[in-house]
Amino acid sequence: MATDLDRNARPRRAKTANGRAGFYVSRVRNATVVDSDGARIGRLRDVVAAIEPNGYPPVRGIVMRSARRDHFVPLDDVAQLDAGGARIRRSASPTPFERRDGEFLGYGDLLDRQVVDAQGARVLRVNDVMFAPIKRRVSLVGIDVSVRGLLRRLAPGWMVPAIDGELLDWSLVEPLAAEMPDVRLRLPHRKLTRLDPADLGRIIDHLPYRHGAELVSALDDETAADALEEVGKDRQPELLDQLSPDKAVSILDHMAPDAAADLLNDLPPKQADDLIERMEPEAASDVRLLLTFAAKSAGGLMTTDFVIALEHETTRDAVEHLRTQLSKPDLVYYVYVVDDADRRGLRGVVSLRDLLLAKPDARLIDVMNRDVHSVDAEAPGREVARVMREYNLLALPVVDHQGRMLGLVTADDVLDMMLPQSVRRHLPRLFS
Repeated sequence: MATDLDRNARPRRAKTANGRAGFYVSRVRNATVVDSDGARIGRLRDVVAAIEPNGYPPVRGIVMRSARRDHFVPLDDVAQLDAGGARIRRSASPTPFERRDGEFLGYGDLLDRQVVDAQGARVLRVNDVMFAPIKRRVSLVGIDVSVRGLLRRLAPGWMVPAIDGELLDWSLVEPLAAEMPDVRLRLPHRKLTRLDPADLGRIIDHLPYRHGAELVSALDDETAADALEEVGKDRQPELLDQLSPDKAVSILDHMAPDAAADLLNDLPPKQADDLIERMEPEAASDVRLLLTFAAKSAGGLMTTDFVIALEHETTRDAVEHLRTQLSKPDLVYYVYVVDDADRRGLRGVVSLRDLLLAKPDARLIDVMNRDVHSVDAEAPGREVARVMREYNLLALPVVDHQGRMLGLVTADDVLDMMLPQSVRRHLPRLFS
């Protein structure tokens, strides 16, 4: 399957190699390299490609084994490159092969390595790599992750041409720098920003800590925080430990207070204190409050992200007051009515639906339900679960001994406490 380096044809994003004017890197390995007169001068060891911010990695040259040394031949000096080997031009001057920033080897650095499928949200192992012409240059166009790709490498030569593969287009692939320790690459992982945080969390959960930390570091702080919350709680501390202190603090600032507190509670005290000290004051205050309670008490289960309204307001005033609070909670169903914005003495509760349907000039004190159920911050988790089950509540306020509202326990929090992680990770989350 010859490859004319001057052919101006962009391969279609097909699932197999059929119809592509390309070659698999497994078939290039140890193929013959000849000079312009056809005389054998070495063996083709690998194909050198370069990572670019967008598009397919272009081939920069080949690595040729000759006289027991590896030599680099730039692509401009290669007259022909195909599965049978390579022919170099008369004017070629091979130089000793050296690693260069931003370049990698198609065979040596990619085969058997893990990559992320940014469309399917899964971690895959590379069994083969295909190169083909795109816009007058040879580029890496896809990877073969099928069993057939592995078979192609192991099968006898006469069988190889009949073994096609399932190609994943490179535009959907996120390689991992941590999988290629000999390569100096800076990978922004922009394709991952399109994934849901739950998918990102699942991917990170399936990777070694260093690889997962690479992905977390590449995400913006808010997305990274959401993704880290989806990672198994037993893996979160190790992942955080792999991040730079600045990135770790930024992520903690963007996490839900209860999630951040749970994570910090699993760190060594000195490390946790140092991180809290560097957090934003408001976020640090919430986390310190949550850490004062036992993990499975109401105070330990609660979040400090909730919305309040003041009992002396009209419903119109209350709605305006809510606008300034809606950036924090992921889901607002109940609005808690308090006597004062600072003291937060709990007086009642009103559903968001009832609040929006009420007449704008109605007094909130006349609309709210005064019979609001709550628990003390020291109440055990089983008591929280009992009250929520008995009264069919999606959320339960947590108060101190003076009736001041401290936080909110959601149905998700109770499920996290009662169910094993392997089960609860498959359940939809209501509040976060």
